[in-house]
Amino acid sequence: MALPISNIPILTGAAAESFVRNAKIAERNRGSIDFSRQIAEWKGFDLRNAERIAKLKADGKWPF
Repeated sequence: MALPISNIPILTGAAAESFVRNAKIAERNRGSIDFSRQIAEWKGFDLRNAERIAKLKADGKWPF
């Protein structure tokens, strides 16, 4: 049995204007989030993890 084709919802009126306004604001502010703190934390984690793995490999306890 075939399924009926459903209509695609279309924004109109105030909802459409609000959507466009919010999209323009989001486009202007694109990339404005500062992730430098998270990057610094990850680099520190990565270095500590590499040191731990090197120590385990040197002790012969690293399985890979």
